[in-house]
Amino acid sequence: MALSAGAVWKALFVLGIIAYQVLVHLALTMSNAGPVRIASLVLPMVALGGWILLRSSHRLLWLLILTSAASATFLLAHGEGLGFAAVYGVPHAAAYLFMLWLFGRTLVHGEEPLITRLSRQVRGALPAYMEAYTRRLTWAWCVFFAAQLAASALLLKFGSVETWSLFINVLNFPLVGLMFLGDYLYRVVRYREFPQSSIAEAVQAYAKDRLSSPRAR
Repeated sequence: MALSAGAVWKALFVLGIIAYQVLVHLALTMSNAGPVRIASLVLPMVALGGWILLRSSHRLLWLLILTSAASATFLLAHGEGLGFAAVYGVPHAAAYLFMLWLFGRTLVHGEEPLITRLSRQVRGALPAYMEAYTRRLTWAWCVFFAAQLAASALLLKFGSVETWSLFINVLNFPLVGLMFLGDYLYRVVRYREFPQSSIAEAVQAYAKDRLSSPRAR
């Protein structure tokens, strides 16, 4: 069966992200990696700028924001201390801090755990045992996000730049993929009587939830 154009673009997008992560790792670890470092900084800025010009209705505002971000990136990369490594360490930490907050805030009393809410969007009403499991799974993701932050900080402090870069760049997405895969395999074995959702359905439910949230609007 021939792949649809949408599936091909999605596959190319995923491959592009993986290739970029490897490029960043090489930029951080190779000696005389000037051109690679420049490419790793310029490519995402160009891609984001092109997307803004094509999609955004507030082009001037976003281009000003992008220019400010590019300037801050340049100053950070050429500053003293961690320098170029900080350009990639800060976004990694910021992303996981945001995800830890996003998942963790739904675990407080009176809130519905995020993964429980996403599961309802995909499967409708949930039995009590799945409500309990999805709450535990939300906790598990919070632990994963916190572990990512702690491991990154410890490797940066006590390990080599090469090992730290390998962790936050090359191993970043495979570790996330293992979390999804572990959850899926556990559900297949433990809750085989309950209809299972694929990873793609989980990602689509999350995107729909973000777009329909009051904050998104």
